Amino acid sequence: MNDEQSKRIADAADAIVQAAEALVDARDDANDRRFESEVERERTAAAAQLMRELDAAGKRIEDAVRKAAVAGAAAGRTGAFQKYQQASRAVREGRRLARTITDQDGSANRKARGEEAISQLEEALEAAASLIFAE
Repeated sequence: MNDEQSKRIADAADAIVQAAEALVDARDDANDRRFESEVERERTAAAAQLMRELDAAGKRIEDAVRKAAVAGAAAGRTGAFQKYQQASRAVREGRRLARTITDQDGSANRKARGEEAISQLEEALEAAASLIFAE
């Protein structure tokens, strides 16, 4: 592996780690006790916060997916483009779901939509990581 390939892989690995940390923050917001509050304003605020955190995580994951695809291709990883396509579809769906959290009726539905978005974003992150991290 040459220096350029090593640099690309290191950059992609760093982007994946940062995206994983952002997703942990979003997961924490999905478990926010305000979703169980008796006050609608607090439940709405929790849903809005979750939506923002998921959007931020989604942006980081998109960046990580691109970097991982380029690094994987440069390193000659088999299936790099297919993994990129899989991850891109999942991150787009995750971000789409995240944008609709506050449109849902009721706290339970908002939280469930957030969980769906997290699941899609996790799938995207795992696909990107598989291009960089050896199993």
